[in-house]
Amino acid sequence: MKIALIEASHWHVPLYLDAIERSGAKLVGVSDAENFAGGTIAARFNAPLYMDYRELLAKEQADFVFAFGRHAAMPEIAQSLIDRNIAFAIEKPCGLDAEQVSRLRRVADEKGVYVAVPYIYRVSDLYGCIAGAAGTSTQDYNHLSFRFCAGPPERYAKVGCAWMLDKAWSGGGCTMNLAGHFVDMVHALTGSSVRAVSAVMSDRTHHAGIEDYSAMTLQCANGAVAQIETAYTFPLAEDEQREVSFTLSSGAGYLRSGDGDIRVRDRRTAGNRSTQVDYETDRYYALFVDTVLREFRSGKRTVTGLPEAEAVIKVIDAAYRSARAGGALQHLM
Repeated sequence: MKIALIEASHWHVPLYLDAIERSGAKLVGVSDAENFAGGTIAARFNAPLYMDYRELLAKEQADFVFAFGRHAAMPEIAQSLIDRNIAFAIEKPCGLDAEQVSRLRRVADEKGVYVAVPYIYRVSDLYGCIAGAAGTSTQDYNHLSFRFCAGPPERYAKVGCAWMLDKAWSGGGCTMNLAGHFVDMVHALTGSSVRAVSAVMSDRTHHAGIEDYSAMTLQCANGAVAQIETAYTFPLAEDEQREVSFTLSSGAGYLRSGDGDIRVRDRRTAGNRSTQVDYETDRYYALFVDTVLREFRSGKRTVTGLPEAEAVIKVIDAAYRSARAGGALQHLM
């Protein structure tokens, strides 16, 4: 299999490289309009480097592409790949708003192109433990709470992604960049769509022009309620890069994230048990690479693709509308 990397200066790309190398696929080209990390990656794989992804696609024959880039540029990159019938995985959010992502989903469906989107929790042991804990079905969660606080926004500039601090290119801050993972988890764990959203956001910690704190409340069609809290406010350290925590309540039990485990309190017996899990989310990206290459080779539908990305960004759009309206409830169609 021949693989290409588009816009290799994205901060997640290093998390893909070992898995790509392990896969036995040949990396036939790297593009990097940011001109930051692409040269090093191309040299590692002895692959040609291009400043323009369109030149890469014109000159190299790739069977599969891992696409990244500025959020505002993602629709054009994805459209170029769909037009060429090239299977690919593209970083979320896949565009700046639901209109852009919905259009991509429609054209990819029409052409039958494989497109995966890395909502990485879905390929992790963590999701497997949550989804099946205490005998809970995926329709049985009644309230869910997720908290993910990452490091300060200036860390993006240090790795060649200063565009993340510019709304015109990124679409927003922690809501656009982090909350989507947990919106997708809510969809998956409840088996229900989100029908209404309220949100408040703030940039009081860093005053960087994008929100560095976001609190969203989601009301699902089946009555479940979810809260998603994301931030760029965690002080980075060598031993700890972020805070990740959650609580989930179902008819069968109550789940809490622990220090390297999930703690389950059974509702029927009031007994407790725990299951060890890996909370180091950076490692989930290698699992994503393994999963999508296996899916593509076997002809299976992706575990998370543009339909899931479309559903997520509709909720994100509603959250931004709510925040602009002072937290007023926004209904989704």
